[in-house]
Amino acid sequence: MTRSAPIFIGGAPRSGTTLLRAIVNASGTIACGPEARIVPALAALSAQVEAMHMPVLQAQYGLAPAALHDRFATAINAFFEPMAEATGRRVAEKTPANILHFAQLRRLFPHSPLVAIVRDGRDVVASLLSMDWTDARTGAPMDIVRDAGAAARLWVASIEAGEAMRGDPNYFELRYESLVTHPRDTISGLFAFLGQDQEAIEAALDHASGFEAGAGENESSAERVSRPIDTAAIGRWESDLDQLQRNLVLSIAGPALSRLGYV
Repeated sequence: MTRSAPIFIGGAPRSGTTLLRAIVNASGTIACGPEARIVPALAALSAQVEAMHMPVLQAQYGLAPAALHDRFATAINAFFEPMAEATGRRVAEKTPANILHFAQLRRLFPHSPLVAIVRDGRDVVASLLSMDWTDARTGAPMDIVRDAGAAARLWVASIEAGEAMRGDPNYFELRYESLVTHPRDTISGLFAFLGQDQEAIEAALDHASGFEAGAGENESSAERVSRPIDTAAIGRWESDLDQLQRNLVLSIAGPALSRLGYV
């Protein structure tokens, strides 16, 4: 088992999760490597087993729900233990899709911090449409990089998954826009939540100096994150989305954008 409950970081793709993981890793006391993508898969599997097979497991095998949760938590922790041992740090894992499984991760890890980053959905859609991601099974472009509607729906699903956790005392939500415009204040708030001191904050503000852009093959924004924080990506939707795309995004994401104060 890891030395402390692992930290899980998530958010819609292209919301700033890679920047956030670089900042957390720069703290000096938390190790957060490139996204492994195993957590969403195992969390989803645990939820599927619990929903479909728990009656048989409980009646015929004597396995209680809490015991099932413990076994999946142990499996996930097994992937983190080598990093914890090698670095001597608490482990954090960042995969954007983690946020879609925060409710299940809370069942598996009752004491784990869950950290979500939120970005204007219009900018998220614009950024996704600039990606060249393909479906590993078919080789075809993923829907979210060719269809503004699909990208908007994923953003809404991510936002709603985070909103569902807002009553959880171990859930922390921050805005991408605040992180890049007021990095010290935003990082200070996050690190207070994670129990980090002033020294860790100062190290995190210089995250770019130690960030390895080539370490994560799944991180499309790694090269950008290797540079100092800037605000250039705020409002990119105004130049990148045409009117039809804007209208489509608003028809799907308008209520969530309004709740968050983006429109």
